[in-house]
Amino acid sequence: MITERLRIGAFVKMKYTTTIMVFICMLMAACASEEETTNTSCTTHTYKVAVMMHTSAQTRWERTAEWALQNITKAQRGMENRVKLELTFKNQDDADIAEYMKQIAEDLDVVAIIGPTTSILATQMALQLDKSKANKPMITPAATYVQYQRRFANVPYVWNMSESDITELEVILSDIASVHTARKVSLELLAADGNNDEAQNDYEEWFSFIAEEYGLEVNNVHLYKNADDMKNIVRKICGTETDKWRNILVFCPVFEEDAIMFDAELGRYRDEVESTGAVFYAPRKIYCTDNFVTDRIAATVKNYDYEGVDLYALPESGFIQAYRQHYGSNLVNGEAQFFDALYMVAYAAALHLYTGKSLNDCLFDIVNGRDEIGGSWLPGDMTRNFEFLSKGICPDIDGVSSSWTFDKKTHSSVIGSTYRRWRISDGQFATMEYVSTEGSRRSSSTKAMWDWTATHFQTFSADHDSQLSYPALDDRWALLIAASKGWSNYRFQADVFAMYQLLRRHGYQDDHIVLICEDDVANHANNPYPGVLRISDTGDNLYNAAAIDYKLSTLTPENIGDIIQGKASEHLPEVIKADEDDNILVFWSSHGSPGSMDFGGDRMMTYSKMKGILADTPHRKLFMAVEACYSGGLGQACEGLPGCLFITAANPYETSHADVWSEDVGVYLSNGFTRGFQEAIDDTPAISLRDLYYTVARNTSGSHVKVYNDHNYGSVYSETMSEFLK
Repeated sequence: MITERLRIGAFVKMKYTTTIMVFICMLMAACASEEETTNTSCTTHTYKVAVMMHTSAQTRWERTAEWALQNITKAQRGMENRVKLELTFKNQDDADIAEYMKQIAEDLDVVAIIGPTTSILATQMALQLDKSKANKPMITPAATYVQYQRRFANVPYVWNMSESDITELEVILSDIASVHTARKVSLELLAADGNNDEAQNDYEEWFSFIAEEYGLEVNNVHLYKNADDMKNIVRKICGTETDKWRNILVFCPVFEEDAIMFDAELGRYRDEVESTGAVFYAPRKIYCTDNFVTDRIAATVKNYDYEGVDLYALPESGFIQAYRQHYGSNLVNGEAQFFDALYMVAYAAALHLYTGKSLNDCLFDIVNGRDEIGGSWLPGDMTRNFEFLSKGICPDIDGVSSSWTFDKKTHSSVIGSTYRRWRISDGQFATMEYVSTEGSRRSSSTKAMWDWTATHFQTFSADHDSQLSYPALDDRWALLIAASKGWSNYRFQADVFAMYQLLRRHGYQDDHIVLICEDDVANHANNPYPGVLRISDTGDNLYNAAAIDYKLSTLTPENIGDIIQGKASEHLPEVIKADEDDNILVFWSSHGSPGSMDFGGDRMMTYSKMKGILADTPHRKLFMAVEACYSGGLGQACEGLPGCLFITAANPYETSHADVWSEDVGVYLSNGFTRGFQEAIDDTPAISLRDLYYTVARNTSGSHVKVYNDHNYGSVYSETMSEFLK
C-alpha cells in the first residue's frame, strides 16, 4: 500500500487575554521576590549534568538554566528528599571538545548530558557513550539531522527534543503551497554543498521530494561552498528579468556569516543594477530555516524582508509570554527544548530516588506517564508532579516545547513540535503565527518521515511506439560502474557487485560484463570482514575480485565512451562488443550533483558528455539504470536518443537515499532505489517496464523514481526486462 502523504497540523493563531498576561506578570514578580524557607529535615541529592552548546548560545542558555533550576528548587520546597541539578557548561566549539566528550562519557559522576546541538557532534557523543558502555541519557535540544536521528533511533540513551529537519522543511513548503500554488510560482533552494559536512544537507536531500508531493514546481537547486559561489548564485536568482520575481527561494544557511554574506551580496548587486537605470528583480519571497534565527543576523541584514520558521514553544503553555516578561526579548531556536530537557532530567532524578531504576529507564517512565494529570511548568504546578514522582506515580506531564510525546517504537524523538513563522522587523524576529505538528498522523518522527514514499507517480502513454521497429535480438552486454570510491561509499560498490551476481544468475557470461570500481572497500582496514561485501547484514558475500575489469582510478570519463563503443586498446582490452543487433544494460552507481555524476571524487562525468557517449554507441536497445542524486537530470539531457531508456533514482532536483545501515560494519550497505530495482528484476525477469517503474517507485523512500525517453524506446506496457535478462 502506498504510504499516505503526511500533513502538517493547521496553523494556530494564539490570542491571549489581558487577564492571562496580568497573571503571568504578577506571577513572575512574586517568583522573583519569594525566598526559600529553611527545612533542616530535608535531604538534597545532587545530579551532575554536562551541557554543551554553541558559543553564541552560551549566555542565553546559562540564564535559561538559572531560571529552570530556580523553578525546580521552588517546586520541591517542603519535600523530604529533593533533587538538585549541578550543571557544567562547555562550549562545543572548543578545540578540545572531542576529548571532553570522551571524558564525560566515562565520568561516573556525570549522570546525564544535554547537547550537543549539532548532529555531527551529537553523533560523536553517542558513539562515545556506546564505547564506554555508559547507560546515561543524552538529550539533544536541537540536533535535527534526519540521518543522525535515524541512525540512533533504536539506541535507548539518545533523546531528541525536536523533530527532524524534514518536518521543518515540510512546514515551510506546506505554507508556500497553501498561499502560492495558484500563482504558478517556481521554487529554488539555496543550501550548502553536500560535502560541507553538517545537517543542513537534509534540506538539499528532501527539498524537491516534498515540493513535488505538494504539487510545487522546482526551478533550481543552488549549492554553495564559498563566497564566490554565493556571489554567483545571487546573480542567478536576481537580475533584470521579470521572471526572477516569480520565484520563491528557500534559504538554508549553515553559519551566521553565510546569511550575512548573502544579504550583503544581494544589496551590492541591487545597487549595481539600479545604478544603470534598470529595474532590479529578486525572488518574490525568501523563506529561511532556523539557522537564520540569531540576534546578530537580525541586527545585520537589511536588504530584504526575510521570513521563515524556527522551533518554538507551545503557545498555550504561556512560556513565550513569560520568557519575554522575564528577559525582555523573544525566545531563540532551541531554548524551549533546552528548558524542557532540564525539567525531564529533574523529574527522572526524582523518580530514581523512589524506584532505584537507572536515570534513563526513569526517563522512559516519565514520557510514558499517564497515571495522573500532570501540572504545568510553573513551580506551583510542578510541586504536584514532584509529589507524584516521589511516590512512584508517573503523571502525564507536558513541557513548554511539546507534550513530551515520543515515538512509541524507539522513544528517540518527539512526534509533535511547534514552529514559529517569523519575519524580520526593525532588527527583531517578529512572530506572525505558530504552526503545530501535534495531531498529525505520523507515529514516529524519525522512522516514518524517512520512510516517506512518493504518492505522485509518473503516467505513460501506450500509443507512441507504432513507428518504432527493431531487428531481431542477437546478444546482450552489460556495463556496471561504481563511480564513487572510499570506505564511506561502501554501498555503491556493494550494489554493483550485487548487480554483477544478478546478471550471472540471469544468463550473462563474464566476458559480456564489464565491471568498473575502485576495489578499495572489500579489503579496507575498516572492514570487519576482509574480502566480504554484502547489501544486508545477513546476506551472501557478493565480492568477486576476478570480476573487476578496471579500477576507477585507471580510467577517465572519456574512457567510458571507448569501452561501451567497443574501441579496444592496450589500455582498454575489455570492452563492450555490441552492434546494432545487441542490447546493452548500463548500471551506474555513484554520488551525483546537478549536471554531473561523480567519477572518483576528483572528476565528474557530465550529463552532456554521457549523452554524447551514448549517442555514438552502437546498440539495438540500451537500458540505463542510474543510482545517483539528481540523476533525473541525465534522463532529461538524453531525451531524444533512439532506442535508449533511462530509469533514475531521483528527479533532476532531488537526492536519492542510502537505505540499509549496518551498525556491525559502520556504513550504509545499499541504496534504496537500487535495492528495489534489483529485487524487482531478480524476482520477475520478464517484468514489464511499466510494472518495474511502479514496483520500484512504490518502494523507494524519499525520492521520485523517474523514467525518461520512453517515446523513443517503445511502450512501457509491452516492453519488458526479458530484453536484457533470461
